[in-house]
Amino acid sequence: MTRAVLFSGGEDYTDPWHPFAETSAVIADVLRAAGFRVLTVMDVGEVGVVLQDDDLLVVNAGGGQQAHPKDDELLAVLAGHSGGILAFHVAATLLPSSTSWEQRLGGRWIRGRTMHPARGDVRLIRDADVDDEDLPAIIDTVDEAYSWLRVGSAARVMYRHDYAGEMHPVVWTNVDSGVRAAYCALGHDVEAFDSPAVRALVASLARWAATPDGPDPGPSGAAQARAIA
Repeated sequence: MTRAVLFSGGEDYTDPWHPFAETSAVIADVLRAAGFRVLTVMDVGEVGVVLQDDDLLVVNAGGGQQAHPKDDELLAVLAGHSGGILAFHVAATLLPSSTSWEQRLGGRWIRGRTMHPARGDVRLIRDADVDDEDLPAIIDTVDEAYSWLRVGSAARVMYRHDYAGEMHPVVWTNVDSGVRAAYCALGHDVEAFDSPAVRALVASLARWAATPDGPDPGPSGAAQARAIA
């Protein structure tokens, strides 16, 4: 059984807008249901101690768009981890003074450009280039619709949402130097995960990121998502 080390905001990395403890608890439940053993950690130093190469590192933490006093410590943890990564929501703002996180993740929040409208109904639309009928064509949830994230050309965009006449990437996968990473912009609060289709998508992303030679997100969890969407 694969272990997931969930780095949650709440101690070292936090902000006044996101209930990290609550959303991390939901993410942990989804991962356990998908067959992972989950260890939740809120201290960067502890992550560096417990994280092993074959663990899935799940990042649900933030701290604003300014450099954080523990950024160098977090960068060292990431540099030493050769396993998969699954990141959520405000994790796209982490490590603003380094290019390595964006390269690893496949994209990031750009200060002065990226934004989100007020929290509300969000419809995720499967990207036209994703030729996989096991993925639901549409997923509806309630969240902040992150818009104008910067996404690298090597990333595989899976879902977008429509805002201000543009289609904005919000879920993607990326492979950097043979290491897999998946990003899901959902997760402002627990309501974002209420949809069974969202939970199934998260499970599929986790399985993909944790399996170096596994299939793209789809079959297993995503098939379930389509059935109940």
